[in-house]
Amino acid sequence: MANDETTGLDNPEILCDTIAELIDALEDGDLLTEDRASELRSEVYQSIDLGEYPSEEAGE
Repeated sequence: MANDETTGLDNPEILCDTIAELIDALEDGDLLTEDRASELRSEVYQSIDLGEYPSEEAGE
């Protein structure tokens, strides 16, 4: 690779979105609390620098 990508992924946002969907499913199944799910989603998006990542208010 000739660029500075540190993730090695073509589209890290898709990966983050997919992981966030899994977290949502765990929350919906009452396997995670709302607070813990929110923390995990934040950690996922912060772990890969996406610039601006989707906020939880994006659906409004």
